[in-house]
Amino acid sequence: MMRVKITEKCYTGTQGNMFAGEEHDIDERIAEKLIARGYAEPVKEKKAAKPKKKLMDRAFGASDLDTPEDE
Repeated sequence: MMRVKITEKCYTGTQGNMFAGEEHDIDERIAEKLIARGYAEPVKEKKAAKPKKKLMDRAFGASDLDTPEDE
């Protein structure tokens, strides 16, 4: 299956009528034909953002750190 965004109204035997702006999961073979003929464009998947690390995720405690203020 391939996710495509329809650019022009078109019809396929498996999905039926598809209108401009819609996104559909279509069989790769049919999707390649729609892209080649200009009826669709592939949808690029967004990368998931990495979660930010919290202070609690550290492997050592804050009391283990030597800071200039400690001297």
